[in-house]
Amino acid sequence: MPGLVRKVLIFAAIDGLFLLPTGPRSKGYPQTKVAYKTATVNTAPSETDVTQAIASGHTFEAVGIAGLLSVPSGSWLIAITKRSPVAEIKGRQIFVITDIALIPLHSKAEAEAAIARVKAKYANKHPGSSGEDIDSDDDYDGESILSSDDDVSDEPPRRPHHQRMSSSSIAEDVIGKKGLYGRFAERWFSKRGWQVDRNRLQGLSGKGELGGESFPMRKIKSRTGSPDSETADKAVSPILDAQAQESQGEMTKPGDDTALGTPTVTDSDQPSQEPVDEEVVEGVANSLTPKLLRTTKLLLAASRSFYFSYDYDITRSILKQTATSNEVPLYKKVDPEYFWNKHLLGPFTQAGQHHLALPLMQGFVAQQHFQIPNKEGYSRNFLLTLLTRRSINRAGLRYLRRGVDEHGYVANCVETEQLLSDIDKTTEYSFVQMRGSIPVYFQQSPYALKPKPILMHSEAANKTAFQAHFRKLKERYGEIQAVNLVERHSLEGIVGNVYEKYANELEDPRIRFEWFDFHSECRGMKFENVSLLLDRVGDVVEEFGWTEERDDKIERAQAGVIRTNCMDCLDRTNVVMSNFARRAIEIQLTRLNIDPSKLDASLNFMNLIWADNGDAISKQYSSTAALKGDFTRTKKRNISGALADFGLTLTRFWNNIIGDFFTQAAIDYLLGNVSAQVFVEFEAKMMSGDPAVSVSKVRLNAIETSSRLVIADKNEEMIGGWTLLTPNEENTLRTFPFKEVVLLLTESALYFCKFDFAMDKVSAFERISLENIKGLQYGMNLIGPLVLERGSDNLLQAHTLHLP
Repeated sequence: MPGLVRKVLIFAAIDGLFLLPTGPRSKGYPQTKVAYKTATVNTAPSETDVTQAIASGHTFEAVGIAGLLSVPSGSWLIAITKRSPVAEIKGRQIFVITDIALIPLHSKAEAEAAIARVKAKYANKHPGSSGEDIDSDDDYDGESILSSDDDVSDEPPRRPHHQRMSSSSIAEDVIGKKGLYGRFAERWFSKRGWQVDRNRLQGLSGKGELGGESFPMRKIKSRTGSPDSETADKAVSPILDAQAQESQGEMTKPGDDTALGTPTVTDSDQPSQEPVDEEVVEGVANSLTPKLLRTTKLLLAASRSFYFSYDYDITRSILKQTATSNEVPLYKKVDPEYFWNKHLLGPFTQAGQHHLALPLMQGFVAQQHFQIPNKEGYSRNFLLTLLTRRSINRAGLRYLRRGVDEHGYVANCVETEQLLSDIDKTTEYSFVQMRGSIPVYFQQSPYALKPKPILMHSEAANKTAFQAHFRKLKERYGEIQAVNLVERHSLEGIVGNVYEKYANELEDPRIRFEWFDFHSECRGMKFENVSLLLDRVGDVVEEFGWTEERDDKIERAQAGVIRTNCMDCLDRTNVVMSNFARRAIEIQLTRLNIDPSKLDASLNFMNLIWADNGDAISKQYSSTAALKGDFTRTKKRNISGALADFGLTLTRFWNNIIGDFFTQAAIDYLLGNVSAQVFVEFEAKMMSGDPAVSVSKVRLNAIETSSRLVIADKNEEMIGGWTLLTPNEENTLRTFPFKEVVLLLTESALYFCKFDFAMDKVSAFERISLENIKGLQYGMNLIGPLVLERGSDNLLQAHTLHLP
């Protein structure tokens, strides 16, 4: 394959940043220019002398390019400045990113200033160094990206010294920088709170004010300007589940799911189709840009969770490694499921600058060499490597990404490959497992320590998504052993029972389901009872097997995968997966003539590697280390471990309600899932949306629930169902706020249902026999464009019913 540049000299020229390949492997690579203002990427028209560029002083050396970050106000080059080697597979090194630099593309002066700060930062860290040698593998100290010499020049608010990657100090930002937060600060301290924007979030046309103007379309007159308060007070009242407010963003394509006896509803209120005032988007993006830049640095660098290799595809297991031509660039060979900076690298790949397109993977990589005697007493050399890959689909943080989406992708979907290398015989043994959220639509509020799961959407929609998920798994892995670790007789059973029901209804011999109530079976901190689960399904490890590769040829392929989950797919899941992994390596080593009596002592290091893996995945999803880590490390559980877990639980709770919303918006933006409009919504609501939760599907679920509850006669055939906006007071045409009701039409009656979206139930209903209806009167819509906006969803919306 065309090799990737390993060292890049970044030079601030007159008309753009020049990226100059350097080092012994740089011959033959073209020089690249990234233009100021436009951020256009092209091959440099002429060769720039590297020696003269260095002499100018406006340069620094990077070890890779992660991409371009662009917002309406401008663009930044993301350069990898520090890396640390963590593993080596087949002689090819794998690195973790430990620091990055963000170089603005606004002008030469700003680029030079940022480069000077980068050089000064490393000069301060390494006194006496030239400042050019920034390819150091020294450990990250947790402070450099927040220091005053940081290349983010907006003087971010200072934060406590810790490495929590998403605990952004929202309160400090708001109080200390009200001018930059504008409408957000006004709403935070307003008695009205978030009422206007909650209505838009909850699906009422995206309109929160009279005249049909959505709030984000208002012109920003000043940084501290506030909306018309009198108009805001007349906004439509909330109607949907308050516990799902943060995830009602409309980013999905219209779904195929329909409720029984109801017409298909289309997602007409998707933000991607809603007119957006560019001035507002740019204004808000400007005010939140420093926060986005700091979050980007925290995610890509301080988290130590992004990995890369210049010449090995770390996104694929041994079995999935492609045998394409060496002329194919690496970014075209990697698995798109785990290609995290694909969107950021778009300008480089589209411009044909393949030598700079360095794919990044989020997850965990660790490696350990060990020796163990065989039955004859001779020591054998082995290498154990753990590669964990986080999917970019449904990516995000704990309570903001749960369950499944309409394409079958689940939250916290992670593949872990345990690679045993027989150094003496050049043989690789690859054992792959995966974890992922329960594949049904559900949510949990971040505002409770143990929140109740709330099922979303219709049963038909859930079954469709569930089947799509397992269809994808079969295509990727073959047979599936699903292991469900949630509690049976508690709130977790709400989703656990649905999971079991749908799995049994598949009636697919290639999909097996096992429910192991971890907390019940291991009550009293007896986590060693996980052996009971292995007694029940442990044979599947040997049945599915693993992939064996000898001299770069596959001699045996793994036939299936164990899919493990709990509620978060973190703590219980990691304990169980580590036990399956231990079972696999013990079988492999025994077959290699290793003395079985030496296994326990020789494989103790596995506990530490798997515990570190659990901590890494937990930090990426919940922002804290994994619970039950003491048992994973030592195979013992005691009171100190339980107290530590309690502290982590409280930390997770705090992070969930304070910092995760903006981080989620940033992740979606970096992946290219949303536009800059997401920051307008965050600035107004301090929330970020979930593309998988469609308001139209919520309405369909309300229609289906209402029909099931209020139509008592099973022989009464339902003709259709709609959700309509209606005046808040009876016998009026125009009173605010409006409320949403469900209208059902059967062959013999009309039903008006007051639906409680928060409780997912009908609070009251009225049945009107068709024979009592004297007629329908219709004409010009009298309640304004607010209701007309819903016309594409609700067929009877513009009609006024006159009933006796």
